[in-house]
Parts: sequence; C-alpha cells; structure tokens
Amino acid sequence: MKKITLLFLSVFVCSLFSVVLAENTLPTVNLLQNPQFGLRNTAGSEPGRSILCWNTDRWGDVISGNGNGKLKLESLEKAVEIQPGKRIWQFATLPELGLKAGDTVSLSVNGFQEQSGALKARLCLMLIESADGQWSPADFGMPDKRTFTRHGRGELVRSPQRETSSEETGKEFQLQLNGLKIDPRFKEQRESDADVRNVVGVLVEFVNDSDKRVWVNSPALVKGETVAKTAPTASRALPDLYQKIPRTMQKLTTGQPISILTLGSSIDRGSANPRLYFYDEDPASPHYKEPLVEARPGKPESMKKLIAERMGRPDLQDYVGWSQHYFMYTGRLRRELLRKFHYPVEKMLLNVMACDGSSIGESHSGFREYAAFELPPDPGTNGHPSGKSWSELYPALFENGKKPGPDLVIFGHGHNEHIDRPDEIAAYEGAVRWFQRHYPGVEFVSCMWIRDKGSASSMTGPMQELCEHYGIPFVDMGQLIIDLKKTSNYFAMAPDGGHPAAGSHYLWFKQLEQVFEIPYSGPYTPAINSADYIRSGIPQKQLPVRMNAFARNWEGTMVRFPKDSPRIVDGRMMILEDAAFNLWADNKREMMQLLIDGQPAEHAGHGRTSYTRPNPRNSTFVHGHLARGDRHIIEILNPSARLSAVDCKVGLKRRFYGADAKGWQGKSVVEEFESKWGTPYGEKAFHLQPGETLEIEVEADELSIAWLDDPAGGTLVAEVDGKPAWSQPTNQPFTDSQERTHFIENRRGVLGLPFGKHRIRLQAEGKPVRVIGVFGYDGR
Repeated sequence: MKKITLLFLSVFVCSLFSVVLAENTLPTVNLLQNPQFGLRNTAGSEPGRSILCWNTDRWGDVISGNGNGKLKLESLEKAVEIQPGKRIWQFATLPELGLKAGDTVSLSVNGFQEQSGALKARLCLMLIESADGQWSPADFGMPDKRTFTRHGRGELVRSPQRETSSEETGKEFQLQLNGLKIDPRFKEQRESDADVRNVVGVLVEFVNDSDKRVWVNSPALVKGETVAKTAPTASRALPDLYQKIPRTMQKLTTGQPISILTLGSSIDRGSANPRLYFYDEDPASPHYKEPLVEARPGKPESMKKLIAERMGRPDLQDYVGWSQHYFMYTGRLRRELLRKFHYPVEKMLLNVMACDGSSIGESHSGFREYAAFELPPDPGTNGHPSGKSWSELYPALFENGKKPGPDLVIFGHGHNEHIDRPDEIAAYEGAVRWFQRHYPGVEFVSCMWIRDKGSASSMTGPMQELCEHYGIPFVDMGQLIIDLKKTSNYFAMAPDGGHPAAGSHYLWFKQLEQVFEIPYSGPYTPAINSADYIRSGIPQKQLPVRMNAFARNWEGTMVRFPKDSPRIVDGRMMILEDAAFNLWADNKREMMQLLIDGQPAEHAGHGRTSYTRPNPRNSTFVHGHLARGDRHIIEILNPSARLSAVDCKVGLKRRFYGADAKGWQGKSVVEEFESKWGTPYGEKAFHLQPGETLEIEVEADELSIAWLDDPAGGTLVAEVDGKPAWSQPTNQPFTDSQERTHFIENRRGVLGLPFGKHRIRLQAEGKPVRVIGVFGYDGR
C-alpha cells in the first residue's frame, strides 16, 4: 500500500511539473487584432488608408505600406505611416481581451521618426465616468428639471494613461509600456462615488505629435508585467461575421448607396435618463462633463452648429435630429462606416425606426411605412432633422423618384418582448420573413442590449437560435453585459437601471462594428489577407422552413380597421382577420383589460398607453399566439375605454371561395344575410339541408371553413381529401363579458396540409347549416 501511495505521489508531482512547464512554455498571445496592419477592403482608390480592426479620426490619417524601407518587416507585416498630428488606435473590452481584475498588460511597438519625440505610444484603461453627488440639467439652462447621479455622463474616460516616446531619429527603435494593472474598484449601487473605478476596457494608441512623418509596425499588447524580446507568434482572432452579410459588404466595398433600417425600443434609439447630451469632454476644461446644448431642441439650429463646429462634422448637420441620434450605437456605427469605407453621408441612409416603449410585435404595424419611406424626415420619427425631403438628403438612393428598399435591417428590441410566451421569437421570425418577401436580398444583423440574459424571459437564447437558423450574424451583447459587471457598476453603465448611457452605447457600437470588418483583397494584399484567409460570403437563408410555427401568424399583410369600421362593435369588440393583431385604444390611461375569445389575454401586449389614433411603432395591445384559421374575437372590459383602431394580419396569399365562387358542386340554396359584425366572411351563405353536401377543390396548404351560427343550426361535418377533418355544432353562440349571446359568423381551420389541390366536402347533419365559404392560404 505504501509503495502504491509513493508511486501515485511521484506521478502526481511529475504531472504537475509538466503542467507548470507547459504553461511557462506556451507562446505569448498578442491581444491586438491585426497587429500586421493588414488592410480593410474599401471602395477607395487608395486602399492603404483604412486598416482592418484599427480606428482613425478621419479617412486618410494613416497610410499602410512597406515603410519606405525604414523598418524591418516580416513577410506578413505592413508598416503604418501616421500623418502629422494624427493618430491610430485600437480599443477592446476586458472580456474580449480575456482580462480580469488583478491582471497586468504591457505594450511594445517598433517605430521610426524624423523628429525627436514625434511618435508617442499610449496605453490606458478606459472607464465609465464616476463623480460624487448629483446634478440637474436645469442647472445648465436645460428644460429637464430632474436630478441624476453624476456617474455615466457622456463618453468613456481614460485612466491616468501610460505614455512613452523616443529621442531617436533616423533609425528604428522600440517603445515599451509595461505593467499596466487592471484595477477596478466599485460596488453595484445607484449612488455615484468619485472613488469608484468602473473599468471596461483597454486602449492602445499611437500618435504623431509633430509636423513630420512617423512609422510604426509590430505592435504587441500582451498579458504580463513586461513584453518579451521575441514578438508573439499568435494574435487575437480577426472577426469574420462579414461573411454573413455579403450583399451589404459588396455595396460598402464598391461605394454603392446603401439604406439601413434600425429597429428597437428606447434603449436602441438612445433614450436615456439623463438624456444623451453633448457634454464638454475636455478633462482640463472648467466645464468638464457639463451639457452643451438641449438634447431634443425644438429648433435644430443650435444642434447643427454644435455638430458642425464643436464636433467637426459639418457633413452631418442635416442628418442628426437629436443628440441621442449622434451617440446611439447605430448612429456611431454610421459615423464609423463613413470613415472606414470613405463614404459621403448622402450615400448612407440610417432610418431610425427604434422608438420608446416599442416591441417587435408593435413595430409590425410600421414596417411598410418605414421601409417605403412614407413618413418624411423628422427627429422623433426617424432621427433626421425636419425640413428636407428624403430625395434632397439622399439623391443617389432616390434617383428618378424611386424609393430604395432596406439593404440591411439591424434588430434591436429584446426587453419589451413579453407577448406570445413561450413563442415570443415568432414575431421576430415573422419580421424576417415579412422583409424577405417584400425586399428580396435584404440582410439582417442582431445586436441587442439584453440585460436579462439567463432569465426565463430573456430573448438571448431564442434570438441566437433564430440567427443560426437563418444565417444571420448574432452579437451576444447579453454576455458582454454580464462580464462587464465583474469590473464596473451596472448603474454607471445604465444610470436609471435600464437605459444605457453614452459610454455604454460606445461599448455596444464596438461590438456591432466588428460585423463590418472585412479584409482587403486587392493587388496590395499582404499575405495575411491571402485567399486562404478571406472567406467567401454566405448568403442568409431566404424563407427556409419556419423555426417557430407561430411565425406564420406574423408574416401576412397588415390591414387597418378604424374606429368607425362596421367590424368594431360598440367600440369595444371585433372579429379579427386571422391570428395576429395590434390595437390602439383610448383607455383614459387606465390599465387595460382584454379578452380574446372570452378568455383573459395572457401575454398580450401591456395595455400601458392610451392612444386616440394609430402609431406605427407603439400600440396598446399586441398579440399573435392564436390558432390560425379559427374565429377570434377581441373584447375590451374597461367600461370607459374604446378602440381607436385595430391592425390585423391577413394570412399569406389568402383567397376566399364564397357562395358566388366558381367550382362549388352540390345543390343548395344561396341566401343573403345581414351581419352586425361587418360581414368578415361575406354576405351570402349556402343553406345546406340535413344530408346535403357541398364540395370544392382549393389549392392551398391551410384551409379555414366559415359558417353562420344559428340557434336552429345543425352540425357541420368537414372532410378534406376524403378524410374526416372535424365536425362542428353551429348552434353555439358567442357570449360576451356582459353575458349577451351573439349568433354570428364563425370558422375553423384545417392545418398541416401539403401545398396543392385539396378537395373539401361539407355536409349538414341533424339540422340545416348555413355555409359561408372557404379560405385557402399559401404559406410557402
């Protein structure tokens, strides 16, 4: 036994020594992406001006090349020439870098300069701002009189940065910055505290602080107290999600005009508490972190002047409605894509459909209006200043009076999706398929600020599954939020507990930005961008087999019924068209109570808002988790509430075969009837006597058979293709909430059929039945 124990211990010690030795001999990984300075694919005639995975303030601030022989380059490397007074940088969050509290990082770079001290290398942690106490916008002349905590204001801030330079000129030298420690100091609380350090990422920056040229190559950011003399052999993986939006990337890399539609709720369009102001961001200024202009000005002149002069972007004057549209993550994306791909703003349309309080189900009512540009430019409506037309702002997209369809749809939402549970994802899939049917070739990206990842109601899992099913790029912001909570106070990221502040929108944007990083493939391509690295585009799947059965409810055409429609009874009841609906009600701001088919409407909207007219992005109730082909009745219980309008989805390629349709076989009297519910299924019916039959052949993959309920009605027996489908008594009334009975139009579905011609046979049993007709659908 003693020998066995000693043998075991010796094996254990040897194994442990092997592990330690292996760890000590593992190659150092360069935490930077593209340290070889490979190029980004752009439409410009000067490809060396845009560096993959690196950022500059303007197109052309740097030139990638061989360094004019001033630096020793490996076969895979490029040198970057930084123009006088310009900079190039790379930022990444701690989770992306695999760093945690207590870790250290070090930086090195090779350089060449024509003037002593011209090249400066900088390394610092990036923090979410925190300061003691509270503040109010009213103190600075703003109309908002609310009081807020001081953390989370404006952009990310630099920790005391490490900086180094060299006096060497005329020869290659190396700069090093060693031992930067990741040292967060925080606790999760709503209060702001100047002693807090909300660490979210690391910034590497190279600056030309002279009027002469400088060159850099072989930058390395490594985990550890120092940088080894030998350069790391491996670097952080390059993003490859560009593969999944090949049509969008083809446009961006050839300079074609492009239209982007961004969906979402308040967090997506940058509505926050406090608002996303333009702040004085100069740490040396006595007005540091003070708001400069009203966030939502009634007159746009002050906003335009600030954007043109203070932000140095006169090109954006007519394209940014409110400050939040400048700082929201998709607004930042547009600015960066303009830089990366050398675009003029008039060739890149960002249509902001994101709206406060909106859910994906509610937004279905606005898809057509937004995609077809039926609403003029307006700050609150689509993020643009009012005054000019779409064609004036984007002439290349609206040539000869044409209207562009969306090239790319960016999915937001994610927090207000408390409808149709457990099938909330159906409304998203229905949206994908709606756009695909109306705009073939459209592509999608999913990048949602989901703060509840891991909870039962989180959309992260279902959305990721949907993206995999359709080949859509999925950016997991939910996981990043979870990871960042380990080094920063979430209430600094989102001071009101829900809506991300401007710095958080920057973090959000940096994740979305990676979807558009595509290597250059032209004649100056370095080896890293050779054919074995550049991957072919993978088109997103066009209308594959549905992932969720209820998605079909959301695919059809939306039809609106105003409050004076004969379909709306007593201002409070209505027979739906098919299965999904969106309604607006004047509920006097009372919490709405709704019945569907006489039962409480579970997971149907929220009923929090009163509307006297339709809104394309918000509603009072929305629901779609209903059986297709059956009759559905909505009813409001609030005594003082009245329907303002109802949008109903009409199923795909629905055709109605009524009593006047050709193809019916069988002898039966046709008679007219009067309906108090707006004749949803027609005004005529076959009066089918007991034992009589009707037959018709219909091409479809789903059917719905309609009849008229009657106190003296018999049983309707339905067969499809010679097989029993169902039998249905027709003498059962609908009983409303006030115990009133209604003998009205009714119908029932026959689902799960293969598409093709199906023969329907209807027979009355016991007593007469009045058959109104048959609906056929084509959901392919």
